[in-house]
Amino acid sequence: MTTFKNNKPFRDKTVLEILDKYKDLWALSHVSAVSGWDLETYMPEQGASARGMALGRISTIYQKIFLDSEFVSLIHKAGCQNGLTDAERGVVRILAHSLKFYEKVPPKFLEDFSLLTSQATVVWREAKAKNDSKLFEPYLTKIFGMNKELAEYLTYKDSPYDALLDQFEKGLTAAEVESFFNEVREPLKVLLTKITSSKKYLKVNQLENAKYDKVKMADLNAKVLKYLWPEFGKNFRLDISTHPFTTSFASSDTRITTWYHDTDFGRSLLAVIHEFGHALYDLQCDKGLDMTPVGGGSSLVIHESQSRFWENFVGRSEGFIKKFLPDMQKVVGKNITSSEVYSYFNKVAPGNLRVEADEVTYHFHIMLRFEIEKGIIEGALKVKDIPEIWNAKMKEYLGIIPKTDSEGALQDIHWSMGSVGYFPTYSLGTFLGGQWEDKVAKSGTKSYKDIEKMLQKFVHRYGSIYTLEKLLTKNKMKFDSSVNLKYLEEKYLRIYNL
Repeated sequence: MTTFKNNKPFRDKTVLEILDKYKDLWALSHVSAVSGWDLETYMPEQGASARGMALGRISTIYQKIFLDSEFVSLIHKAGCQNGLTDAERGVVRILAHSLKFYEKVPPKFLEDFSLLTSQATVVWREAKAKNDSKLFEPYLTKIFGMNKELAEYLTYKDSPYDALLDQFEKGLTAAEVESFFNEVREPLKVLLTKITSSKKYLKVNQLENAKYDKVKMADLNAKVLKYLWPEFGKNFRLDISTHPFTTSFASSDTRITTWYHDTDFGRSLLAVIHEFGHALYDLQCDKGLDMTPVGGGSSLVIHESQSRFWENFVGRSEGFIKKFLPDMQKVVGKNITSSEVYSYFNKVAPGNLRVEADEVTYHFHIMLRFEIEKGIIEGALKVKDIPEIWNAKMKEYLGIIPKTDSEGALQDIHWSMGSVGYFPTYSLGTFLGGQWEDKVAKSGTKSYKDIEKMLQKFVHRYGSIYTLEKLLTKNKMKFDSSVNLKYLEEKYLRIYNL
């Protein structure tokens, strides 16, 4: 699907000059992304220090090129011009946002932060494997400290946490996140109480403890991806990492990862489908946006709405389960039924792990992380107390306490990567995903290929041209948490006979 007439989104002379110079920045980003992907997948652990130094140097070189006076003048010039296309305005908007960042943040800070996070990611893996939060604590203390410093460089109006949220979703504030959670917290609590009081409620589904064949699981994952994206293996690949993630180097080269365990095959499969949603966004971006600031998705709320759409509305669906049931039977080595798998994939019960959380309890995991991040950045909480605070909030929200820090405060990779302010986009994106599902359902679209085409039409082809608000307006929508709340209530009251 082509978004632009003659597939030429850029016509303005000044913008074309910008894009020509931007290719050097794109090339550096491309190489850095490949290096970061390798760090998470195949790089030997002892390579972390050298990799961190290399990435740190690249970040300062990137900043130096970005702040070239001629390039900066072109950005300002384009920002004052009338008659730009939507794509051109998107380029100016994104570069102006980045310019603010690079003008305010010292090169030494960028270099030190890159080195720190490269090393911290490796230490986090070890700490998680050993269940040793003290091992990771010095790195986490530095990461939060540098994020506080970053907020001061970037400046903010109300909370320093706003400056960090803005790096993942432009304009998002702590007050807006709190308002959203205040809207959904009580309805989710009421629904969870109804479910846990149901006669059909089970804390553990038998398939969670079923051992599976990892080779056959890998075959199933590949088969699912090939079915959903026939070009899988050509412009899209799957690997293994400690924590599933997606990275895209170009619309013709996107990578995702998953993980494998001894039991609970849904962890691996649903992670694959979640990451496929991210990958699809980049794979279906209009080719005319390649090597530009608006190629691929930049809004994390939009991005997470895509991944959570595929995970929740496709991966957990009866149709999907029936399609791949024979393969699932091979994976676990037993004759399981589609209804058993459906119950397994859609079981609601408080658990320790965010990535395994069901559609109802998932958001309490995000609330917990948001409150901890905001508290530390604003100075109300301390990093050394995170495990204790974490467990207290898990008890408050879900009535359980993790037995280990590996299942508690050490479970996510995000902080080791320096990403403070990312987590709220998961909940916001999940609720927005419910609105995309509502739009798809009302269209009568059934096949996965047609769903992909619809999402390309609604979202993917535009890359990062539009802000979240403008993309929704373009689709005659506005963010509405009630849509997903209604879906959750109807689905789970039906499943639990309430």
